[in-house]
Amino acid sequence: MYLNCPPRAQWKNIHYLLQKCQVKLVKRYVCLGVKPPMQSASCLLANRLQRKMQLHRLNTKPREIVGDDMVLKQDTIMKKLEAAITNDELMGVMTSLRRTHLVEVISLLWLHYQSLDQPGKQALTQMVLTDVLPLLDPQIRELDVGELSRCYLHLRKMHIRNCEPVVEEVLNRALLLIDAQINGEVVPLNTLSRLSVGINLERDFFTPLVCKNFIPHLAKHIVECQNEEQVRLISTCIFQLHLLVGEELLNDFKLKVRALLKNKVLSRNTPKALLKVLHMLNIPLWSQQHTHLIKVVLLTLEPCVHELDSGDLKIVCRAFLHHQEPATLVLPLKKAMEKLLKEETTADVLSCAVHFATHLQRDKYTQDFCELLYSYDAWLLPNASAHFFSVLRGLKISDLRLCNRYWSGVVRELDSSPEEQTHLRFLRHCRRYMNFNNNLGGTYRHFGVERKLSQMCMNGIEKDIVGRLPTKFARMASFVLAYGQTPFAWKKFPNILLSKLLTMSQQLGIEDCFLLSRGMHIACELRFRQHLPSLADMQMSTMDSVLIDSAERHLLGAEKNPLNASELSMIVRTLSHRKTLKNTVVYNKALSLYKCIEYKDFSSRVVRDLAYNLNASHFLIPELLESMLGYISEQHKHIRGDTVEKVVTCSYNLGYTPVSLKVMDYAADVLLRDFDQMSGLALVQACLALCFYKTIPEQLINKIFCVKFIQRTEDEIQVCYSKATYPERVLNLVMQLNRTVCLDLPEINVPWFQQNHIEAQMNKKSFQNNGFSRDVKLFLQNLLQNDSHFRCNHTTPYGYQIDFVIHFDRDKKPVTLPLVETTLLDRITKVAILLLKFDSFCENDLTALRGPDALKVKHLEMMGYKVLQINEHDWNSKYMTAPGAKCLLQISN
Repeated sequence: MYLNCPPRAQWKNIHYLLQKCQVKLVKRYVCLGVKPPMQSASCLLANRLQRKMQLHRLNTKPREIVGDDMVLKQDTIMKKLEAAITNDELMGVMTSLRRTHLVEVISLLWLHYQSLDQPGKQALTQMVLTDVLPLLDPQIRELDVGELSRCYLHLRKMHIRNCEPVVEEVLNRALLLIDAQINGEVVPLNTLSRLSVGINLERDFFTPLVCKNFIPHLAKHIVECQNEEQVRLISTCIFQLHLLVGEELLNDFKLKVRALLKNKVLSRNTPKALLKVLHMLNIPLWSQQHTHLIKVVLLTLEPCVHELDSGDLKIVCRAFLHHQEPATLVLPLKKAMEKLLKEETTADVLSCAVHFATHLQRDKYTQDFCELLYSYDAWLLPNASAHFFSVLRGLKISDLRLCNRYWSGVVRELDSSPEEQTHLRFLRHCRRYMNFNNNLGGTYRHFGVERKLSQMCMNGIEKDIVGRLPTKFARMASFVLAYGQTPFAWKKFPNILLSKLLTMSQQLGIEDCFLLSRGMHIACELRFRQHLPSLADMQMSTMDSVLIDSAERHLLGAEKNPLNASELSMIVRTLSHRKTLKNTVVYNKALSLYKCIEYKDFSSRVVRDLAYNLNASHFLIPELLESMLGYISEQHKHIRGDTVEKVVTCSYNLGYTPVSLKVMDYAADVLLRDFDQMSGLALVQACLALCFYKTIPEQLINKIFCVKFIQRTEDEIQVCYSKATYPERVLNLVMQLNRTVCLDLPEINVPWFQQNHIEAQMNKKSFQNNGFSRDVKLFLQNLLQNDSHFRCNHTTPYGYQIDFVIHFDRDKKPVTLPLVETTLLDRITKVAILLLKFDSFCENDLTALRGPDALKVKHLEMMGYKVLQINEHDWNSKYMTAPGAKCLLQISN
């Protein structure tokens, strides 16, 4: 049987959960990654009976559970403890200590621990093991739950392992006291917070089993929450226990936070509490459901951004980068990160700062990154590889030397850390490599990291319990599908992947299917681009069937539980990764469900995903586009220019005209506001869309067509990711914008300076006639009886390509075409025949002309042409009743 369990849990020893009798014995104390927190598995039943006896004693002689914030008696020993400066001085006072003194000693040792270097920390940890724990053991039963929580948290933070008998007993005793109070007095909030943090350190435990009885106490504290300290502690508890927190409990806390924000209990003067709320709301599991409250919290923090310390500033920065709003935070964060980078040049800070960098700062940041990348100490810092990866992508570095250095460092990290396999941390590297390789168009490969990660994935799939969990299997299988590095990878995928995929097909979630389809897509682009072996083709077809069945199951379930915008977008992208699935019924059904998306689900991140899917599918959904544009109108003060560009470009590409063009005025305002923060390509694309709707302000045109912006664009081209395609794309869009402004807005007097570019393009381009074009040409030859009366592949002065051009005189008779473009429109009628292919129209409406083609028709008419359009899907040269033939018959009349 294959189990589908919460994705965050560590499953290395999930076999403790597989037998019901063991679950009853272990109850809620299940340790994963090391060994069970009991002395041995054979003692489980004895421990259970012992706990029952302890509970009995507790019930017969109840003692009050008190918080540990009480004022300690200032006796002589206490004064000596507080006066102790070094660890040795602390240990010298540790004779004849009371229990309160011992708890205080452990807390003071933790304070000393934080100020030590790594060797000093290791020495202190060893001293605690040998000297402090023996003193603590006999006093555990005398400690209350608050004191136990302090001891446990500080011992764990000093890296005392859970399997130490004293630590185990401290935790057991604390959990026992909480169990005894399940229907009694509420356990103090700071106690719950400390225990939940300590239990989650190093992820040794399966939290839902260990902390099950925390939730009733937490619910009562949420009801009584009235101040910032309670908000801070509740946020910490929810963050640590999020797998146990239900929607109702979370909504209750969100209502409390909103009320406290409204009453100014939470404000810019309470940044610590707000940061805890922000950190909790930004958990990937549910962050998209709380974007509005996250935005409110970030706006509240905006005035004090410059006052935040390093760690808090990074939290705010990462939350902003994830949600891409509110826009007013951009400048404060940019200034704060630049200042912090001068004081603290680490990969952590650099990974935040690069996202606000201008093209002028890029060289400096690249130099800093290079120094850090080659620094041994920089790799020792926590999450170093993750921060390096953020910089690598943020700066769009394509230097092979730096790329190779980074991924070689990842291989060393994988080899040196056993937790990469046992805790499945290597899956993060799998995801990063797939994203990085994809961004470089598959041109970069690091075969060392591919082999290592593929080996770890196959080991997990074949030999580990995680290979039976669909959420984990999908992540490992997607990488193996993408890069192979397995026996016979040149002709097929491993058989075990297909076997397990078919077995788990009914348990695959939306994200699981998305990852698998991505792996298949990369495999087709990298491994089988030139030739797909028959065996691999058959396996692909089988996997396609699984993806279709899963998509149908998810869409069918949407009738009872409607999908949100993010989930539906993921289903659409799952199917669009595979060309064979883009013409299926389920793909069209998924796109049609966009009509039912609720506006309240929108955020900048969601809107960007929607725009991507509509652009990629060429699917016109007026209701959805109107909602996306409505989001811009409503949130224009908070949306960034990059988001606006994606939405208006999507609307232009699909040829959609909004109900009200007022939204385009808001879009123009946002582009002017964020002009210096956007890339040249994004600005040109957005301006072209505004020109299509005739709403571009003169101020924006003047900022685009100036020497400063042209130089800025050239600088961006010099440091771009892909030199093969990006420069050509930018120059072509600048030409289109220049042409559109000259034709639509001649009063602004922008000169036409793209003629050389057009001529260069014509010299590189070779015209190849397809069957459709040849049929039309043959028809014209038979109709006009003279090849000089029409011209093929004609280029207009502004660079438009016309498939066929015919000139008629005043008597409507065809005449020989002049060598140069004529402007004598009173004597000559110019007819442009455009052959429109399938991609000239929206996918779901073959009468809806897309924006670029509609703009071309309008401009040709402005240049004096009468435009006749022949649709490829309507053309039939054999029958004169066909619309294409009717169109040509108009010429003969």
